[in-house]
Amino acid sequence: TKQQLVDIFTGKVTNWKDVGGDDMKIVVVNRPTSSGTRATFKKYALDGKEETVGKALTEDSSGTVLKAVADTEGAVSYLALSYINDSSIKALKLDGVEPTAENITSGKYPIWSYEHMYTKGAAEGVAKAFIDYMMGDEVEPLVEKLGYIPI
Repeated sequence: TKQQLVDIFTGKVTNWKDVGGDDMKIVVVNRPTSSGTRATFKKYALDGKEETVGKALTEDSSGTVLKAVADTEGAVSYLALSYINDSSIKALKLDGVEPTAENITSGKYPIWSYEHMYTKGAAEGVAKAFIDYMMGDEVEPLVEKLGYIPI
């Protein structure tokens, strides 16, 4: 449940048996405080509550989080949906809802965020051409293939 997720990531629950799992220590894997992924998780999953820091591992990229979770018994973390195509890890349901593209776009799954592109002022020249290309029909299938949800 969402409350169990909050309890795990805030350090209130430290063993999987306390949330219906095996008798095994929970190893929280966080992103650095500068991470946009961490900010999204804290805002939407933890309702702004502070994550446990002292006993948690911190990894600097989604790739290293994926590896840490796959290689560490009892580990749990948060990743973009695009990283969950790896069979070495399992995405957990939240209040019975799977994190799928359909559930995210329908609003059933509450933890998600947009990827952003920024320019200083109105995009011009090659910056505009790049943004137009990224928003075009040619790129949409690639976005989906990589596990992202197109606009």
